[in-house]
Amino acid sequence: MKRQEPLEAARQVVQEHYRNCLLAVLGGSAARGEANEHSDLDIVIVDDGATDDFDRRTVQSGGWVVEIFLLHSSGFEEMFDAGVVAANPTLQIMLTEGKVIVTTPEGEEVRKAAQRDLDYGPMPLTSYDIAESRYTITEYMMDLVGAARPGELYFTAQKLSTLLSEFYLRVHLQWVGEGKTLFRRLESFNPAIAGGLEQALMTLYKSGETRPLLAAADEMLAPYGGRMLAGQEG
Repeated sequence: MKRQEPLEAARQVVQEHYRNCLLAVLGGSAARGEANEHSDLDIVIVDDGATDDFDRRTVQSGGWVVEIFLLHSSGFEEMFDAGVVAANPTLQIMLTEGKVIVTTPEGEEVRKAAQRDLDYGPMPLTSYDIAESRYTITEYMMDLVGAARPGELYFTAQKLSTLLSEFYLRVHLQWVGEGKTLFRRLESFNPAIAGGLEQALMTLYKSGETRPLLAAADEMLAPYGGRMLAGQEG
C-alpha cells in the first residue's frame, strides 16, 4: 500500500476521530520533511472530550503508524511542567515547531504556553546535581574498564554515552532528548564533542578499545571538576 502524504494522513486521523478538537499539530520528522520508510506520524491533539489529562494512542492511517498524544486543555500544564523539569519538552517542541492541522483560540493558548516554556529554557543544574552526575558518570567509567564480556561492555558504553550527553547539554542550559534525538541535540550544540563521542563509540564497538570513550568522558567532565569518587567533596 502506498503511503499518503504525511499531512494528508494526519488530517484524516483528526477528521475521523477528533473533529471537535481544539488543536491538532503534526510533529516529529514528518513535519520537518525528514520522514523515511521507517518513520511514524506524531500528532499532538488538545481535545476537551478526552477523559484524562493525558493519553497516548496508536492508530493506522494512510499507510502510516500514527502516535497520538492526547491532552485536555485543563490539564496540559502538568505534562508541560514534567517536560521542563526533565529538560525534555517534547510536547512543547512538537506544538510550536510542527504543522498545525486544526486550531481554535483555546488551542492557540496552549501553543502560546508551549512557546513560553521553550523561551524560558531548561532549569540550571544545582551544584548537587552536577556532583551527582559526575559521581554517576565516574561509576560507569569504572564499570566500562571492568567489563568482563562484550555484552557488559556495550551496555555500559550505551549508558555512559547517554549520561555524558545529557550532562553536557544540561550544564550548558540546553534541552535533551531520547535516543537519536539526544545525539542530534548534542551535535547541533557542539559538533566537535558529538563527533568525538561518535568516533569513540565506533572504535569501542569495532575493537573493544575503551580509551577513546574514557578520554571523551574526561574531556566533557574536566571543566566541572573531572571524575568524582565516593567520599570525594564536590
